Amino acid sequence: MLIRISSIVVAAGLAAISVFALSASAYAGASPAPAFKECPAGESIVVAAPTAAAPTTVSVTVTPPVNLKAAKDADAASYHLHYFVDIDPSTVVQGGQAVPAGNPKIIHSAATTQDVGALAAGKHTIWVVLGDVGHVVCSPVVQGSVSFDVSAGALPKTGTGGQRGDAIDGSVLRLIAAAGAVIAAIGIVRLRRSVA
Repeated sequence: MLIRISSIVVAAGLAAISVFALSASAYAGASPAPAFKECPAGESIVVAAPTAAAPTTVSVTVTPPVNLKAAKDADAASYHLHYFVDIDPSTVVQGGQAVPAGNPKIIHSAATTQDVGALAAGKHTIWVVLGDVGHVVCSPVVQGSVSFDVSAGALPKTGTGGQRGDAIDGSVLRLIAAAGAVIAAIGIVRLRRSVA
């Protein structure tokens, strides 16, 4: 009976580690991101302010249209958008540099209509920056912005919490891996004791 329980504990730990490995490959886009490619010339971005019906949702028009896809698709011919909520992108990243992940005020998305998350009442500015599949900002920078006021009565929705919208946060993956390793170690110790 003890051998059976130990085997189950080892299997559970190995399963958790497998989940981490699969999730990590999904987080990385399942394949390495293609090298930076030049952005099309003549691109422009226009950002429309939220409406009363959607007080924290902005809409974007990219002209001329480009192939917008999530980074997880790893399509070398695609681009996606980076929404900077009350952060001037020039203070964070320059053309040819990768947009950082993990900041809840920077949303990585292929969507041209984006809820930017809960906003306090008052004035806000959203910048939208075009980047390639590897989250590298076009050079020269292609961006647009809009400023607007959120009234105290608006009921905003939630955003993506800084995640890239196509991946699990790395801290969650590390936690799953650590838990799996602990469970597997306990199972191995119990298995060795029951065999001895």
